[in-house]
Amino acid sequence: GIRENAKALKEAFAWNKGFKEFFAVKATPNPFVIDILKKLGCGVDCSSLTELMMAKAMKYDGEKIMFSSNDTPPEEFKMAAELGAIINLDDFTHIDFLEKAAGIPEKICCRFNPGGKFSISTTIMDNPGDAKYGMTKDQIIEAYKILKAKGAKHFGIHAFLASNTVTNEYYPMLAKVLFEVAVKLKEETGADIKFINLSGGVGIPYRPDQEPNDIFAIGEGVRKVYEEVLVPAGMGDVALYTEMGRFMLAPYG
Repeated sequence: GIRENAKALKEAFAWNKGFKEFFAVKATPNPFVIDILKKLGCGVDCSSLTELMMAKAMKYDGEKIMFSSNDTPPEEFKMAAELGAIINLDDFTHIDFLEKAAGIPEKICCRFNPGGKFSISTTIMDNPGDAKYGMTKDQIIEAYKILKAKGAKHFGIHAFLASNTVTNEYYPMLAKVLFEVAVKLKEETGADIKFINLSGGVGIPYRPDQEPNDIFAIGEGVRKVYEEVLVPAGMGDVALYTEMGRFMLAPYG
């Protein structure tokens, strides 16, 4: 089941040349399970020192690791930098903190928070405005400028707006928000945006009356928005990343 599901996810996003799934280790921090996903070409999404240690023990390195955390001790940034992981900054103040702890890498990611309420039709999915995760639009523009001045050359954008959504509309809606921000960032800062990370949030049905997500419909929905927003802006080579946890494994317990 795990293998079939991972293959379906890759197929659904095969239209995007740089697509990569980074399994959210926190969802099931088990080396045997992670090994199954590693053999299928998945990277790992780590959010703590222990998860980085597990990634290292399992011979993950470089850009096969995404490191996203908040309230991060310096030794975690150090270890992420030593492994060559892609570091995702959660907060504007992390720029100076990372520079002191491990230096500014050439490739870096920032997490965006659009604020307000995130809703689909009449259902409020979540309230990013109350969340501690991510930077505002003004902050992320400023962050890119500062990071460029400090030597960063390649950039990524990340956002996490809602958890366990059981609707095929969530990912395409999130993608549209992020793609539009990416175009604005490129125009205002001239940054080389290499990837956009849609993170997790695609859930599973826990009740019999819920329709499961259709990963192929989701992939197709994201493709449409990609072609509407990024391609006309000359950004048709931007890679897409996902960080699924629950969707990858929860049905196979």
